[in-house]
Amino acid sequence: MADASNGSEYFDLDVETGRKSFARPLNAETVEQDEEDLRWAAIGRLLSQRQGNHLATLRRSQTSGYADGNVVQTIDVRKLDRLDREMVVRQALATSDQDNYKLLSAIKKRLNRFTH
Repeated sequence: MADASNGSEYFDLDVETGRKSFARPLNAETVEQDEEDLRWAAIGRLLSQRQGNHLATLRRSQTSGYADGNVVQTIDVRKLDRLDREMVVRQALATSDQDNYKLLSAIKKRLNRFTH
């Protein structure tokens, strides 16, 4: 407690210290994964709006030249032969199952974090 120049008393509170003590630590991995998922969703929407349904976006792993190790390629599926089209469809379906599992797991973790 401190005295004001007019003779009244006031409390001096440090609001920033209070915010820091109640702040939750960020989970950098979850945030990074969420940002990547949003980025890929935006790319998918952009491609489907501009090009129609004949393009596919593929991620391939590379060991050099990229910070995250992934190369993004957009291919025209109309120019693929039968075997390559089968491979694209199989990879797309497998990725969907994996993404759904990751999404549901992340939601479950967040719900558990907030309920406990």
